[in-house]
Amino acid sequence: MKSLALLAVVLLQAAGGNGTPPRAPAPLSDTGTAVGVLLAASATPIARGSSCDAEIRGKPRRTLGDVMADKLAGFAEGSNQIAGGCAGGQCRVVLTHRGGEEDLFQYEYRFRVARGRLVPASLSCFGS
Repeated sequence: MKSLALLAVVLLQAAGGNGTPPRAPAPLSDTGTAVGVLLAASATPIARGSSCDAEIRGKPRRTLGDVMADKLAGFAEGSNQIAGGCAGGQCRVVLTHRGGEEDLFQYEYRFRVARGRLVPASLSCFGS
């Protein structure tokens, strides 16, 4: 639970950003709901071969929380934005970071929600 609380603090700090905010990738509403569902599922194992499966510093990503922590680590400096929303049981969360003219990073989580929880098999990750 401590790691989930720490991740929530990092997300909230990153959402504040600094400097000029980057342009939103698409208009989204209800970011808190989508991010809350994502955070609540941070212990969800990442399926081998899924779009969220990759390596972090030579070690496989084991959980959704590992993936989120790796992406949020890039939010240390620059302008940052977290946007998201849910509609019809489908949700998405988009992380955007701009560290300079050429440094643009965008990562998106898409997932379905059933009974207020992320459906693990529906999780998809896009971006760099």
